[in-house]
Amino acid sequence: MSTLSRRHVIGAAGIAALGATMAGQLSPAQSAAAAEATADAVMGTTPQEFGAVGDGVADDTDAIQKAIDAQLTRPNKIVFFPPGTYRITRTLVVPDVEGLGGDNFNRIVLAGASTMSSRVSIIDVDFDGTGLEMRAPLAALRGLCFVAPASLKNTVAVQSARDANRVGANTDDVDLVVTECTFIEFYLALRHVGRGLVFTNNLVAVGDFGIDISWPTAGVSGTGVHLLPYGMRKWLIEGNHFHSMGTAIRTTGENAASFRGAIIANNVLDIGRRLFEGGIINSTFSGNVVENGSGGPLINVTAGGTNLTFTGNVLGGGEPTGGGRPPYSIAFDTAVQARNVTITGNTFNWLTRSPVYFAAAASEVTVSANSFDNWNLDQDDRWGAVRINGDATDVSILGNIFGANPVAAAPPVRVIGTITRSTITGNTFENTAGVLWAGAVGADNVIERRRAGAMEQELTAAANGALIVRATTTGAHQVGADAYGAFVAASDQSGGAGPGVKGGMRIVPVNEVGSTAVDLLCSTDDENGVAAMRVGITGITPTADNARDLGSAENRMRTVFAHGVQFAAGPRPQPVAGAMAMVSDGAGGSVLAVSDGTTWRRIVLGNPV
Repeated sequence: MSTLSRRHVIGAAGIAALGATMAGQLSPAQSAAAAEATADAVMGTTPQEFGAVGDGVADDTDAIQKAIDAQLTRPNKIVFFPPGTYRITRTLVVPDVEGLGGDNFNRIVLAGASTMSSRVSIIDVDFDGTGLEMRAPLAALRGLCFVAPASLKNTVAVQSARDANRVGANTDDVDLVVTECTFIEFYLALRHVGRGLVFTNNLVAVGDFGIDISWPTAGVSGTGVHLLPYGMRKWLIEGNHFHSMGTAIRTTGENAASFRGAIIANNVLDIGRRLFEGGIINSTFSGNVVENGSGGPLINVTAGGTNLTFTGNVLGGGEPTGGGRPPYSIAFDTAVQARNVTITGNTFNWLTRSPVYFAAAASEVTVSANSFDNWNLDQDDRWGAVRINGDATDVSILGNIFGANPVAAAPPVRVIGTITRSTITGNTFENTAGVLWAGAVGADNVIERRRAGAMEQELTAAANGALIVRATTTGAHQVGADAYGAFVAASDQSGGAGPGVKGGMRIVPVNEVGSTAVDLLCSTDDENGVAAMRVGITGITPTADNARDLGSAENRMRTVFAHGVQFAAGPRPQPVAGAMAMVSDGAGGSVLAVSDGTTWRRIVLGNPV
């Protein structure tokens, strides 16, 4: 064993302090032995102890494998790679011997001194194959930099998968941690087969795929929640930098639709085709940034598609001076029936087609408080900022800012099928044709749009549709109180017409049980007052001056003080001044009679005209 390399490894302050404490209680020989034991327990083994050179020229494969194998019986299984370049020419293997009796490699740690931005402890995979196979569960990689020759098509930096050929393999239970590592020029940086992955603060650059996650095809021995569909869970992919990548994260295999429980957060994809592709449910994408994306959708959901949240992401292509232009930011494939999806607080920019795209029907979808800028760069009226290629049911599109569509007449929301039980309100947009184009507008929708010209709000509903305002006032109704709602035009201006209500309508109770009347409101000509004509179950009650004109300006009829006029048929009522009634003419016919308040007087009919 190399004393020099051991001293180099145990030079950390914490170990030195521990050794000093022990030295005060033991003899010099005992202190030396204790320090050596402390290094073994805490800092682990180095490849140099087994002959590694780390100069980037010598083949260090055997030395590293021996260092790994030496961890089988150690209490703390750590292989530490001091700064250097460790060239390997075949696959390194951490075996899976759990359940075979004796010790195992579970919880082994391979660690170096690198960070996601510095290449210090380098493993040079100098062949077209897999650099490291992590078959033991609960393992960790920290501070290592993996590099490979450029343009090889079979290079995989790390494969994390248990041995399916072993009896009682339990291949679903993996739980790998990868942090502060760097992967350069690999076709695939990490292939992970099984449940559980923490992949944080890593740099993956210049490759085809970053992370590939799948479910084992054999050797699954768990029960209950360890089996599909719940087995494929537990993923934290956060704070990574993906640079010049084809696809940063993907799920593959026939069970990809069960990929669940993922937090994909705060990652940066700087130049690449897509951040995610595959099946996924019950997961969240938050705080990710894709800058200068190109090719296919930046987030492409190909299976699953339920119970997903996308929030606080910035997803787009390159600006006019150059760069890629993806067609979609978030896309759901034709095989996906998207349901219970929330897309909120995101920024979408520089896209050739639709930022949010559902290739089939969608239901229970909320799209709110997003910003859409420079979309539909293809200038095709088929693309909306939000496009649903099927029926849209229980969809809410609220409070978004839709930048200008290059096709001025095309609405920002496009539904190819029927929209039903949906709400589209409070959005800002610039086109001239409203907020929605739909194949058909079904029942129970509230669709608000800003019309061209005046700042008006319009509600669109299907034939025979109605807007219902539900009163929530409790207790007894007060006659005349505004308990049911008002729809009025009002001014807040101090000049011109002045402040106050200019017209409108309100619905008020007229008795204690809540029966209502409708007040039609209009401001008076000579002052800023409001007159009301009431329409209720008892008829029409004019305004205070009791006068109303009917007809045109040239041909009109004015009714003045007409409230006391009564028309009656049948038995003659009690005489009331001004009342009129049809009465018998004494010869079997009927004539009109008028009352002076005390008696009734017949009006003799003239000759036929």
